[in-house]
Amino acid sequence: MIGDTARTRDWTVADFFSCGGGTSAGFARRPGFRIVGAVDLELAKPSGGQGASDCNQTYLANHGVAPLNRDMMTLEPREFARLTGIATGGLDVMISCAPCTHLSRANPNNHLEDRPENTLIGRSGDFALDLLPDVFFMENARELIMGNYRHHHRTLTDRLRRAGYDVRGEIHILDRFGLPQMRERALVVASRIGPARTLEDLWQGWAVKPRSVTVRSAFSRLAAWQSRAPADPDGDACPGMGPAVLNRLKATPHDGGGWADVARNPATRMLCTPECLARWQSGDLGSHPDVYGRMWWDRPAPTIKRECAHVGNGRYAHPTLDRLLTVREMAVLQGFPFDYRFPAKAIGNRYRHIGDAVPPLIAYQMSALALWMKTGRRPEPADWVMPNTTLHADDIVPASETATNASTAVQGA
Repeated sequence: MIGDTARTRDWTVADFFSCGGGTSAGFARRPGFRIVGAVDLELAKPSGGQGASDCNQTYLANHGVAPLNRDMMTLEPREFARLTGIATGGLDVMISCAPCTHLSRANPNNHLEDRPENTLIGRSGDFALDLLPDVFFMENARELIMGNYRHHHRTLTDRLRRAGYDVRGEIHILDRFGLPQMRERALVVASRIGPARTLEDLWQGWAVKPRSVTVRSAFSRLAAWQSRAPADPDGDACPGMGPAVLNRLKATPHDGGGWADVARNPATRMLCTPECLARWQSGDLGSHPDVYGRMWWDRPAPTIKRECAHVGNGRYAHPTLDRLLTVREMAVLQGFPFDYRFPAKAIGNRYRHIGDAVPPLIAYQMSALALWMKTGRRPEPADWVMPNTTLHADDIVPASETATNASTAVQGA
């Protein structure tokens, strides 16, 4: 195990597009790393305007650092360095998770237009080449690497390599790494102090027990923590719903039911929205079949997105209770520690801070990669399990064990 003796000083971290601090949490909660700067413009919906998301308050409450409320399009690297006191070459880790809103396949229009916001990927490169951090991370939608506008990624990679960085980009489905959620994301890692290390490297030879990444397991571990913890006013809340939505949810079968089940039953079909009813009658469930759906107990959660504060936006209803998941329940499925604070006054913003985040449980593994690149020593599984989350050290086993169990299950089927 790599402990405090692996370092001689705190390693500095700057977080660009910091949102509510999910990525920073993966570094701030590991001894040896210190957050020295963050930037976020606090945009909620594109129409909301600057400051609307209130995410910098959440960041400050958890990390004690007030992010700069600045637009990365106009903020200059030298100004950021002056405001934070970071000299060129003096930054250990740079995190720059540029927005994925205009890359993600969740919006079909993204296949038709390369929006100006996508140039923030290259803007991240401007800061990296000026600050010259030892290690650079960028997390984004898979389309960063394989989408119609992957030239932004190629350009960033080429620039970093010309500056002496080893760069690797991979696409991962994150339940493989202990997140109780089916979340597909791209991760770019660049290092100018040796080989770039990735999650595939970290987990080589290891696997997570499948039962450890289900909604049932996550909520059970949350309940165990809550039984010992004080009241959670920020996390216990969930939005109310009108009679039409509530009746629709009551008619939805438990444990994975959805609007199509409601439509299939003639006695409840009239409870569907007009759009869902039209889709049912046409035999086309559309590109969002999970809306108004319940999660399954014994599967990982579906992808949690920014607008997860309404059951009509995805499969975000409780498996058996007639309500949306609470803020805390949604947060633990997104890999947040049980004690992470969500102080935003608007409950919709609390959910946005969750859905917008890089899962801290995964960011903690990113900090383990940074530790590996800085020290040259590969962390052990105990070093990459974030405390107070749904993943425990004994959930990680040699990959041969899960392969043997899978083979046995197939033979006995």
